[in-house]
Amino acid sequence: MKQTLLGSCIRSLRIKHNLTQAQLADILGVTDKAVSKWERNLSYPDIALFPKLADVLETTVDSLLRECKEECRPSRLLKAFEMSRDIRMPLHIILGFVEIIRNSHDDPEMLQKYLDGIRISCEYMMTLLNRIQKENLDGKDREGRGEDYPLTSEELDRYLHEHISRGQTQLPTCQFSGKRVLVADDIAVNREIAAEILKQFGAETAFAEDGLICLHMMHAAPAGYYDLILMDIQMPNMDGIEATRKIRQLSDPKKARIPIIALTANVSDKEREAALAAGMDAFEEKPIFIDKLLAAIRRYLYPEEVT
Repeated sequence: MKQTLLGSCIRSLRIKHNLTQAQLADILGVTDKAVSKWERNLSYPDIALFPKLADVLETTVDSLLRECKEECRPSRLLKAFEMSRDIRMPLHIILGFVEIIRNSHDDPEMLQKYLDGIRISCEYMMTLLNRIQKENLDGKDREGRGEDYPLTSEELDRYLHEHISRGQTQLPTCQFSGKRVLVADDIAVNREIAAEILKQFGAETAFAEDGLICLHMMHAAPAGYYDLILMDIQMPNMDGIEATRKIRQLSDPKKARIPIIALTANVSDKEREAALAAGMDAFEEKPIFIDKLLAAIRRYLYPEEVT
């Protein structure tokens, strides 16, 4: 049986409270046209408006969200609400651990425990976001999620306790002294993070603010000057995909064969396939997990050592 649509619900409650579309729009700080579109089911209110909308119409946010279903298919708004709830759980843990660390900085064992907790929570959240992104692309519902996708607070608590017991993350044994890495990223903080990580393991870094600058730097440098490129994908002027294609077409074969590792926050299968098709050697995600990044760099700088 077809369920009541959100727009019809808003309209009936508005009329019940003797409000015109213009009056409701004025209270919410939106246009009359926006309210009209909601009521005709042409668009949804912004999820940030739901608490105020529920208050004005003397209902609850949950009641409005229940109306966001048509023929038992969750709307994109309901999915956004569920996603925000799922993300809040690990964020709450991360922020809580940060506050504990503020008062435990002189206790190395306690500090390590909560730093591990922050890392595990971040890994959990990345898994969560990757799965949500894949579902949105595939059009799958929540019921299609696998067992590796914990959702409830109890499951997250169990996940943390199981993984935090592994203790301090064991980083690969790496030494990149004498190696030069070109980092192409338009965000200064991202360049700084990559530089600090590489510096700890002896590598020198150079920076390009976009793909075009990266290409120019490869043209200008002698063959073999750079040993590897960490390449963001979404950059102004020239993105990482196009920059990689052009580097692979350089006339100097040594320059053209330089290892290129993608570093990107967009980890969709489509983006991964495009990166590899353009000639990138590996695909790593942001936020950076040091052990994974170091393993990838080592694999291409010292292939003879990797079994």
